[in-house]
Amino acid sequence: MPYIPTGFINQAELANAVDQAVLKLKLGTEVVRVRYSIGVDTSGEPSIFFRVVLSEAASREATLADVTGNIAAVLFDEIRPYENWGLLPYFSFRSASEQAMRSEPEWA
Repeated sequence: MPYIPTGFINQAELANAVDQAVLKLKLGTEVVRVRYSIGVDTSGEPSIFFRVVLSEAASREATLADVTGNIAAVLFDEIRPYENWGLLPYFSFRSASEQAMRSEPEWA
C-alpha cells in the first residue's frame, strides 16, 4: 500500500464524507458521537482511527457485536477509506458511561 501523508489528503473532503456517513447511523439510539483522526498504524501504514461512543442501550452485551459491526460497516461502505483515501480503517468503541468516567479529550 502506498504511503499517503496526511498533508496530501483533502481534510475538508474527508470530513464531509465522514459527516455524511454519520448521518446514516442511528444517532441518539445507538451512536452518541463519532470522532476520527488520521495517522499511521503500528506498521507505519496510513490509517484512519474512528472513535465511536455508543448509547447505553447499544452497549448491552447481547447486542454489542451486531451494533458495532453495523456501525463499522456503514462507515466503511460510505467512506471507503482505503479506496478513496488510501487509509486503513480502525474502529474503537466505548459506552457513554465509560466515556463519562474517562478524561480523554480526543473522544469528546
